Amino acid sequence: MNKDILNIEEEEHGRYHRRILYVAIVIILVLFGGATFYHYAEGWRYLDAVYFSAYTITTVGYGDISPKTDIGKLFTIVYVFAGVGIALYGLSIIAAHFVEVREEFWIERLGKIKIRHHTQTFWEKLKNYLFYGSDKLVKEYEKSEKRK
Repeated sequence: MNKDILNIEEEEHGRYHRRILYVAIVIILVLFGGATFYHYAEGWRYLDAVYFSAYTITTVGYGDISPKTDIGKLFTIVYVFAGVGIALYGLSIIAAHFVEVREEFWIERLGKIKIRHHTQTFWEKLKNYLFYGSDKLVKEYEKSEKRK
């Protein structure tokens, strides 16, 4: 049974890695696809187009380069919504992966901790030490009555 659980966890871990890879590929395609569009539509050097595409989909927006043509401006509107959405989705998958790995680490670590079971807490021990139990008082009274 434990082996089955480990296999399921490995499969799930593999799915995360594949999803991260797919999203990274899509982000690269969006980045260089946008750069190619800006290179031809705006007439920018390819490096400037990649630079603009990168800071646009990461929402940095320096503003030092901006589209001048109408088609470039219309494309940028669609590109911002699509690119930012894809980039945020990719970041959320990566963050979720790291959170899950960290969670598994702590669950495994906490599972190794052995906790001793004490029958009494410190306060219960102190109470028993300082106070005489009522049942003991009754027994002592009954003993003293029998003696009389």
